[in-house]
Amino acid sequence: MLPFVNFSAALPVARAAWGLSASQAGVVFAAQQIGYTLAVLVLSSLTDRVGVRRIYLASAALNGFGALAFALWAHDLWSAVATRAVIGAGLAGTYVPGMRLVVERTPTGRRGAAMGVYIAAFSVGTAVSLFLTGMLLPSGLRVAFTVTALGPLVAAAVAAPLLGGPARVARAPAPPVLSVLRNAPAMRFILAYAAHNWELFGMRTWMPAFLAAAWQAGGRPLQDAAVLGATVSGVMLMGSALSNATGGWLSDRLGRSRTIRVFLTASACCSFALGWLLPYGVAVVVAVAMLYGIVVTADSSTLSTAVAESAAPGALGRTLAVQSSLGFVVTAASPALFGLILDRSGTWGWAFGSLGAAALAGVAVTPGTAVARASAGS
Repeated sequence: MLPFVNFSAALPVARAAWGLSASQAGVVFAAQQIGYTLAVLVLSSLTDRVGVRRIYLASAALNGFGALAFALWAHDLWSAVATRAVIGAGLAGTYVPGMRLVVERTPTGRRGAAMGVYIAAFSVGTAVSLFLTGMLLPSGLRVAFTVTALGPLVAAAVAAPLLGGPARVARAPAPPVLSVLRNAPAMRFILAYAAHNWELFGMRTWMPAFLAAAWQAGGRPLQDAAVLGATVSGVMLMGSALSNATGGWLSDRLGRSRTIRVFLTASACCSFALGWLLPYGVAVVVAVAMLYGIVVTADSSTLSTAVAESAAPGALGRTLAVQSSLGFVVTAASPALFGLILDRSGTWGWAFGSLGAAALAGVAVTPGTAVARASAGS
């Protein structure tokens, strides 16, 4: 995960160095999400046939080499777009196959908690990406991006002996992706997941820059403000890792649908409020941002668990592929729309409000408790 948000952590400095507008910066992050989306449907579906090992290791290498290309070559909009797309494709072949391993190896009564721990690792890795990039930023953009690019290559070396040999996979014909689209409970959870991701990735992309703006408003110079924004965003994501695990544990007891609705509603309230708080000072902004970071991720593991439990027999890989593909399509649009709204309105409040509207849409499409229980039982 180390290259995942290194661009976001360095965003104020990178925008100044490369001459990017807010809209163009959103497009750079969108390219990473588009690369992920185009790759995940293929790579995750292939795990139904060839197992996880080869997909994971090749994808981790692709992630690392794409990140090195970004670190050493990117210098403007289009070079950044091309290399971030490769990074996204590499991530696609590690994250969802890993999720599949968790689902297959954990009994239903503990699956929410197990998925919470796994997805917490996503948040921890993202937080470390922000921390490390922020710490290295005074040494220059290239240094910060190069060091974080090494993470996926280390991951491949660590994972190779742990994954063992090629897994045995079923030889029966796998159901087509179209069959997933006809699974109504699964698709409603997938749509809720897409709404959740719209809010989450819009927030993650722009939070370091927003916090930097809060410190700049208080008189800090640009680079100092950028380092503080990245550092505090990293602390916030560390807290979200705990909420991921806790949210999954709660869903094992309160039910998937109820947990999803509670946390989507809470995060929507934070989205609607946060962008208007700059006049009240850094302390207020940071306090609400910390609360935001906790609630916005608390339903991540629950949504993924609910989708997996709704999958038809023999279609787990494809169901997770559709979930991740649609879920990450919207993360390409969300940061770009956020930047466009910020450019046009000049106001953080309206930009963050677009994220809150998506969260409320997620509340509306989440299946009722009875539907969720029926799909989990099947």
